[in-house]
Amino acid sequence: MKDVKRTEPRQINFRISEEEYNRLKQMADDTGLSLSGFVKRKALDIKTKNPKIAKKDAIEIASELRHIGVNLNQVAKHLNHKEGGLNEATDNLAGVLEEVRAEMKKIWERLA
Repeated sequence: MKDVKRTEPRQINFRISEEEYNRLKQMADDTGLSLSGFVKRKALDIKTKNPKIAKKDAIEIASELRHIGVNLNQVAKHLNHKEGGLNEATDNLAGVLEEVRAEMKKIWERLA
């Protein structure tokens, strides 16, 4: 684990049961926060919300989107370097690629 330099000068310690710890840990995991970050937000009455999808699923989706993005960029690069300029078919394909890119951007925004 990285050596993290803390900026907050104060520390609070308290004891909890194993059951309470497990419950808090699960709640923190569900929100994607560290246990200490989750407890701090709760203590300060800062709203937390669960992500729309599980972290594992989000990582898998992000990986797939990256692969799709790389493929789209390769196709776009090929279209842009086509000899003789764009004809009607490749021009239509370029338009479709831009629509797909726009939809992928929306998906990325929803995942964030």
